[in-house]
Amino acid sequence: MALVGQAATVAQLVGVDAYGLITMIAEAARTVRRNRATCRQLTRRVEMIGALLRRLHDTQLMHQPETRNPVEEMEETLRRAYLLVRACQRRGYAYRCFMGTRHANELREVQGEINFYLQLFPLVSYVDATLNWVRLLNKASVPSSCQEVQQPVHN
Repeated sequence: MALVGQAATVAQLVGVDAYGLITMIAEAARTVRRNRATCRQLTRRVEMIGALLRRLHDTQLMHQPETRNPVEEMEETLRRAYLLVRACQRRGYAYRCFMGTRHANELREVQGEINFYLQLFPLVSYVDATLNWVRLLNKASVPSSCQEVQQPVHN
C-alpha cells in the first residue's frame, strides 16, 4: 500500500516545476518529525536556488537545451528531495526510528546532488553567455547592402 501511495505522489510531481517543488519542500519541512535540522537546512538551500532560478527563468538560458538540461535535472533532484522530506514527516514512531538514519543518509545524498548542480551553474552561465555572444556576432556579420566605395588615389 505504501508503494502505491508513493507512486501516486511521484505521478503528481511530474508536472510540478522547480518553484512549486521548492514551496512544497519548505511546507513539508515545517512538520517533519525526524531529521528536522537536515530538512530545514535543505529547505534553506532550495529556497536560495529558487530565487536564482526565478531570475533565470525568462532568459535565453532556459531556451537552449545545453543550458536547460542541468536545470531540468535539478528539478528531478528537487522531486526526490520533496519525497524524502515527506518521508521524514510520516509514519509511526517505530518506522521513524528504524528509517531515520537511512533518510538522513538519503537527505545528505540529495544535498550533494544539489551542490553538484550549483557547481555547474557557472559553467552553464558561461555556455549561455558564449552562445549569446556568438549569436550577436553572427547578426553583426550579416553582409550589408552598402559596399565600400573605393576612393581614387591622387598623385
